[in-house]
Amino acid sequence: MRARTIVVSALLMLALAPGRAFQQVGAPETFSANLNVVGATGGAGAATIQIDIRRYTPVADRTAVETALQTGGYPAFVTALRKAPEVGSVSFSDRHWPIRWARERPSGKYTRTIVVVTDQPIFFVGGGRVDAKPREGYEVAVIQMEVDSAGMGSGTMTAAARVKPGGDTGVRIDDYAEKPIKLVTIIRRVQ
Repeated sequence: MRARTIVVSALLMLALAPGRAFQQVGAPETFSANLNVVGATGGAGAATIQIDIRRYTPVADRTAVETALQTGGYPAFVTALRKAPEVGSVSFSDRHWPIRWARERPSGKYTRTIVVVTDQPIFFVGGGRVDAKPREGYEVAVIQMEVDSAGMGSGTMTAAARVKPGGDTGVRIDDYAEKPIKLVTIIRRVQ
């Protein structure tokens, strides 16, 4: 029994030792995220959403959507996105939005960046105001999460967005809201 305890202890120390490289976790995986929504007038609200990724978008589908954005702009991007297979969903209360684009990549030694795009907006922050801007053209939602190896993290959500070519990364996101929604607590749920 003592030998087993020593082996298990040694394995745990190796697993937790500094210098351990990032490992892709992969799908399926589910996250819950606490939202911190701040309106243009300073009013705030909180809620929890669930991001369920059944699989990450295969390279061919991802490339088709990215190429459509670069060659045909936002209209071609939306068309290609809606043709892509559903790879998960975002849920809030009893509502569900299909994820059509999901990607994970290392962003540090112990972290990864996960980006998901839905083929519909989730909600329009500030859209209920009398002087609200028109909702037309904001047809998707984009969620970006930074998650550590334990499955904890933070991020942002653009609940109603336009995606355009440009910027440093080749993609610009035009947010309907005045400020992006902060995902203040993200937790990877054990499947």
